[in-house]
Amino acid sequence: MRTAVELLLWWGLLLLLYVVLISSVTALEIAVGGGLATLGALGAATTRRAPGATPGGRAGWARAWWAFPATLLLDTGRLAVLVLRTLRHPRRPTADGGFHTVRLSPGTGPAWAGALLSAAPGGYAVEARDGELTVHTLDGSASALQRALTGGPR
Repeated sequence: MRTAVELLLWWGLLLLLYVVLISSVTALEIAVGGGLATLGALGAATTRRAPGATPGGRAGWARAWWAFPATLLLDTGRLAVLVLRTLRHPRRPTADGGFHTVRLSPGTGPAWAGALLSAAPGGYAVEARDGELTVHTLDGSASALQRALTGGPR
């Protein structure tokens, strides 16, 4: 019974969000939104039940949230510059991004840290293991948010 209630709550919330974000509400849009909300509700309930799925410790939480707005703005600017360079010179490589490992400060939750890193356009977390995140970045440089989560440079 609890699972059914949880699924119904997720479904309702996701369908409501979908309806708010579309421009015209038609029967077809409601059907599409209902289907997508069903998939989202199943994913949310499954993720919540995953073994060891917790947000983790809150060490560095305040510093990370303080650094997030600046990182968001700077990463958006860097992404815009890279897109413009690519449009001007399509055959020339523009970014030196790639994967690297970020060791989080002790007590920092890898779930919320990875989600926050992935919310900025300059990078995204791919894997979390033993206090480390595997991160892909646009240009290989450490953002203010990464420095806040690690307690220093990459």
